[in-house]
Amino acid sequence: MKTLTPLIGFLLVSVCPSVMAGHDGGKDASATTNAASGAPAAQMSLLYPRIGTWQVTIRTMPSKSLPSGGMDKGVATIKKGPGGFSVVQDFWSRGTGGYAVGQSYTWWDGNAKAFKSVWCDNMQGCLEFTTEVDGNSWTVELDGEANGEKVHTTIRATMSPNHNAIHEEVANSYNGSPAKTETVSEYKRVVSGAGQTPQ
Repeated sequence: MKTLTPLIGFLLVSVCPSVMAGHDGGKDASATTNAASGAPAAQMSLLYPRIGTWQVTIRTMPSKSLPSGGMDKGVATIKKGPGGFSVVQDFWSRGTGGYAVGQSYTWWDGNAKAFKSVWCDNMQGCLEFTTEVDGNSWTVELDGEANGEKVHTTIRATMSPNHNAIHEEVANSYNGSPAKTETVSEYKRVVSGAGQTPQ
């Protein structure tokens, strides 16, 4: 399993329950009302600041398999999906990790009261996950296997107050050992959601 360095946390962005919705008899009234009226759920507005084009630098920490560490650079392009009911990310990077290309969709699931995502790439196939969003920060947690070891991955990302930069860290725990940060990514906005270069 390749470390999940692309911003799946970017959308998104995550196997934690979301804290963004209220409770109304077990149903998300806003999602039901908006779906009936043909408008996206209000929670989708939390994802819209990520829309635009981003330059990405991914730094891999030194490890046994990569004693000198590594560097990858790429681009993430994020836009609204049809009707604004989802956010779509196209991603690519090149460098120490090889050539990676991926795509994700993220949306608000009113029944689960959480942001759901699916991420697919050319190295590990497809994953489904849930994202916890807290203001300008979000978290993804995933469980998997690599080389016969159980791996728990935690992805934490924070967007700057001006929405023009994102800092992301990916930490892995192997077979229950303490988690270690394996990659640190920096995202710099180059085109805003309106198609304008930020000032």
